[in-house]
Amino acid sequence: MKEFLEKRWWQGVGGIAALIAIVIAILQWQGIVNISGLALSITLNIILAIALGVVAVVARRWKRRGKQLSSRLEEAAGVVERQKEAMKPKRVLLQDPNCIWKLNIDNALLNELYGQAYGHAVDKYHDAKLSGLAILVHPYFEDTRVSIHFEFYSQWAQRQCTLIIGEIGDMTESVPSSPAATAEIFEELPWIRDPNWPQFLRQSCEKVGPLSPALWTDYILSAYARGEDRWSVTFEDGVTGKEFWFYWDGKGEPMSRE
Repeated sequence: MKEFLEKRWWQGVGGIAALIAIVIAILQWQGIVNISGLALSITLNIILAIALGVVAVVARRWKRRGKQLSSRLEEAAGVVERQKEAMKPKRVLLQDPNCIWKLNIDNALLNELYGQAYGHAVDKYHDAKLSGLAILVHPYFEDTRVSIHFEFYSQWAQRQCTLIIGEIGDMTESVPSSPAATAEIFEELPWIRDPNWPQFLRQSCEKVGPLSPALWTDYILSAYARGEDRWSVTFEDGVTGKEFWFYWDGKGEPMSRE
């Protein structure tokens, strides 16, 4: 019965029956034909039954389409919610933007993240070695404020690659690895070699003073195997555009360089 009612031509039959009923009613009213009340009643009942069947079929179709649409909307909402959840920071590395030096980063965390990045680097280049570290901080971003960059060098491939780990816990390669004929590498991890690096960052921030609470205010703390200075930090004010540089040789006070 369901398949019969859902045939498209059944709606056409209902329409034809309705037209016949109208014609009969007009002929009866004009006196052209004379149909008994019982016959007219039967005809009208048949027409009514057909009309109700058509309405039922249409309603069933709309109900089915409504369920399908509702299911699709729920599925889309679930996808959006999962994407939002995936983009939430798994760890907060800067709790208070008013204390930009106070990072929730210690040597234990750097060791953990370095292990993840190193594993990925040696999958690409079996002899990959750490050649640089950079911590990029945007204190006034709403979501992820801190990312940690590990730069590796492969003498075998003569290429460098940089792996970035953010607060949401993802790891990406900043750009495709670039050619490099030679590069210096760390014999000892810089944060292990110079455990007082947080003190260098704090003293540098104190020397700079307050920066504008603007979206593009940022600083980069870095350590590279090349060069005489072991560590450096560069600040940029997002409103004035002013930049400040400080360097550290692993001992003593930060040194400013104009």
